[in-house]
Amino acid sequence: MILKDIFLYPDLVEFSRRKKDLLMVRDQTRHIGNYLGRRLAELKFQTDGFNRICVVGQTKPQSTYINSAATLSVHIPFDMNECRSAPRDELSNYYAALLKTGLEKCASEYRIPVVELLSWLQEMKQDGYRNEWTFKNKLFRSKGIRCRLTCAMDLDKFTLRLTIFNKDVPVLDKIILTTPPDEIAFHSKFKDVVIEGEHIVVIARLHGESERVLFRTLIPHG
Repeated sequence: MILKDIFLYPDLVEFSRRKKDLLMVRDQTRHIGNYLGRRLAELKFQTDGFNRICVVGQTKPQSTYINSAATLSVHIPFDMNECRSAPRDELSNYYAALLKTGLEKCASEYRIPVVELLSWLQEMKQDGYRNEWTFKNKLFRSKGIRCRLTCAMDLDKFTLRLTIFNKDVPVLDKIILTTPPDEIAFHSKFKDVVIEGEHIVVIARLHGESERVLFRTLIPHG
C-alpha cells in the first residue's frame, strides 16, 4: 500500500463528552496533516498493510496497531485541558510536537518515511506553518486570460482564491470559498475553472444541478 494521509486528533471515545473541544482540535490540526499528505503524494512510499497514520491522543495511551480499515493507529499521551490552555500563537507548534511524538513512536515499530516526515514538519515550522498550494492554473489563449485557483489552510479555515490575469496583470483576485479546515468540508466544492460563453465559471466536483456552479463572473476585457 502507498501511505497517503496523516491525521492527529484526540480519542473520539475518551473525549466524547467534550465534543466541542474534540472537534475544534481535530479541525485545528488539519492544516499540518494536509501539508504532510500532499508531500506524501509526491513520495509514494510503500508500506506493509496501511495507507494512513492516525496519531490519537489518549490519557493512557494504548498499543499501536493496524485496524481493518488499513489505518496505522498510534496512541500518544494527551491532556485536553493542557491543549485548550495553550497560547493561540503556539498551537501549531504544540500540534507539530504531538505529531512528532506519534511519528517517532510509529517508526519504532513500523517502517514509515519518518526522516522525510520530520523534515517536512521542520520545513513547515520554518515557513510559519503556512499551507498554500495552486490547485489549477489554466490559460485560455483565445480569451487572452489565465485563471488560477489557490488553496490555503490554517488553524481556523480553508479558503479558495480565484485570480484572473489579463496579459499577466491581475484583474480579479477574490476568495470564492471559505469552509472549516477539513477536507470533507471543501473537497467536493470545486473541480475546475472553465469558460462558458462570456463567463468564467468555477464548477463543483460533486453536485446536484443547482449546485454545479461555485462561482461565476464575466470575462474581463483589457
